[in-house]
Amino acid sequence: MKSKNKTLISVIIPSYNRADTVGQTIDSILAQKVDADIEIVIGDDCSTDNAREVLLKYKEQHPDVIRLLFHEQNMGLGANWATCVKACQGKYICNCDNDDYWHNEHKLQIQLDYMESHPECNICITNHRTHNRTTGEIKECKAYINRELDIQEAMYRDCSFCNATIMYRADFMKAHLDLDAFIKRHFSLQDWPAWVILAAYTDIDILPESTATFGIETVSITRPDSVERLAKRLDGDKEISRYLGELFPEKYSFDELDWKLFANGRLCAKAFDVDDFEAAKKYGKKCTGVGRFKKMCSQNEVLFGIYRFLKRMKG
Repeated sequence: MKSKNKTLISVIIPSYNRADTVGQTIDSILAQKVDADIEIVIGDDCSTDNAREVLLKYKEQHPDVIRLLFHEQNMGLGANWATCVKACQGKYICNCDNDDYWHNEHKLQIQLDYMESHPECNICITNHRTHNRTTGEIKECKAYINRELDIQEAMYRDCSFCNATIMYRADFMKAHLDLDAFIKRHFSLQDWPAWVILAAYTDIDILPESTATFGIETVSITRPDSVERLAKRLDGDKEISRYLGELFPEKYSFDELDWKLFANGRLCAKAFDVDDFEAAKKYGKKCTGVGRFKKMCSQNEVLFGIYRFLKRMKG
C-alpha cells in the first residue's frame, strides 16, 4: 500500500513488443531500495507478440504498483510516452524503456536525495552502461553534455546520455511540455524532443553514479534494419524538427527542401549498408551528407558493387 507521508515516484515504461526483455525492466524497478512509494505506468502500444500477457501477469502480482494503459490503436512511441506522462501521479517522473533496465538498486534513492536537497534542479541524469544483447558485451559510459554550448543547443547537437537514467520534476515537466502535441503529431521519439524543449527552461545536472543499462538491440526504432524502416522513422523525425522550428524559430528553423536533402542522404547511406542499389539510386540523386564519390557510386550499379566490396574488405 502507498503511504500518504512518502514521496511518490512515477516510472514510465512505453511498451511495444519486447516480451523477452520487459520482465527484466520491471524487475529492476521493483528491486529498487528507496524510501519512497513507486508507481509503474506502462503504456502498451498494441504489441504483436505476447508482451501484454507478460504485463498482465506482473499487474496481477503487483496490483498496487503497476498501472497498465492498453491502447486500442498503435499511437507511436512519442504519443504512447506522452499518454503515460499525463497519467503519472508522482512528484518525480523517470523513464525505463522496455529493453533497458536499472542495474543499480539505489538508482531512485540517489536521485531522490539529490532532487530533494536541490529544489532548483528540475532534471538530473547519471552515468550508465550499454549491454549488447547479441554479443553480451557490457560497457560503462559517462553521460556527456557540451557545457561550452547553450544547454538547449547542446541537447540538440552535442550530448550523450541514457534515457533510462533521467529523473524529471513532474510539475516542471508538465508545465513546459505540450503533451497533447506529442500525441496529435505522433512523434517518432519521446526523449530527444522533450530534452530540447525543457532545456530552454532549465539546466540538467549529471550525477557520477552508474545506474541504468541501455540495451543495444539488433533492430529497434533507433536501429532500423531496412531503408523502408528508416524512411518511416525519418517521417516522424521530420515532424519533430518541424515542431521544434515552430517553438524556437530563431534556433531551429525548419526548411522542407533542406530536410528532404538531409533525409535522402540518410536513406542513401542506409541503402549502401543493406546492399540496396535501387534505393541508393533513388535517394542518391538529390541528397546531402554522403560525399561526392559515394553519391556517384549510388547512380552506377557497377560502382555501387565495387564500393560495397571494398567496404567489406576493410572490415
